[in-house]
Amino acid sequence: MEPQTGGGEEDDCVDSGAETGGSDYSHMSSTSSELSLEEAQDPFLVSIHIIADPGESQALQEAVDRVLAWVHPDLQLFRVSERRASRRRRRACKGARPALAVVLFLQEEFGDEQILHLHRTLQRPPWRHHHTERVAGRLRPYLPCSQDFFSLGPGTPLWAVRPVHYGREIVRFTVYCRHHSYADSLRLYGLILRRSPSQRKADFCVFPIFSSLDVDIQFSLKRLPCDQTPAPADSAVLEFRVRDIGELVPLLPNPCSPISEGRWQTEDLDGNKILLQRSPPCTAHPSTPTASAGR
Repeated sequence: MEPQTGGGEEDDCVDSGAETGGSDYSHMSSTSSELSLEEAQDPFLVSIHIIADPGESQALQEAVDRVLAWVHPDLQLFRVSERRASRRRRRACKGARPALAVVLFLQEEFGDEQILHLHRTLQRPPWRHHHTERVAGRLRPYLPCSQDFFSLGPGTPLWAVRPVHYGREIVRFTVYCRHHSYADSLRLYGLILRRSPSQRKADFCVFPIFSSLDVDIQFSLKRLPCDQTPAPADSAVLEFRVRDIGELVPLLPNPCSPISEGRWQTEDLDGNKILLQRSPPCTAHPSTPTASAGR
């Protein structure tokens, strides 16, 4: 595992957790250093399971794979399956925002064209524009599209593309937390991931998941203002590989029950469903991302 170099730009403003693309892991705690080599090199430690309506899974899987290939063609971090019958969507509470987001940071040194091309891809079905954020504070030279968020439909994660000024390209999973549950959520996910954040602010933190010569995979938490509420993604589930489920279950804040051999389901403090998958004794990764992605 290559050591991290570089670091993200610091902001005076409170951002969405999607603006800072640097990757300085020089402050990793001893908890991370105690991970086994297998755990530290598992790019699939965190993944997302998307649940589609009948007949839609293939189109959504292909859409996700095409977008993720811009970072690396072998990053199979998303699995789309179908529910048995279409479900009636629950109306989100007023002022609520999706609790789960995926942000792709692409290299600026390759020019703006690749970012703009991916942005155009996210504007075509089955993708749909969700919202555009306004960033307070001092002005920074963002691309015109760099505050846009997209989704594959209600109940699925938000997606965004951002420039990274230096360092590797990044896939970042972000969970938005209620203001008062942020500290407990940080402890919960640190427990599941068995590591501490490499970057931490009062309202944002980043956990390092995996690093290669070409790509970093990160997991982050973003604390929402008091007047905002995260809406759990009812068509997406975070899945984590864990070494010892039996050791972990008694420490979780909510009930955890088996749903199949080696897989357990629980919820975090804000009602987001979590799948815990027991890691196999010896995990082989035939498609571990090590070579540069073709564009």
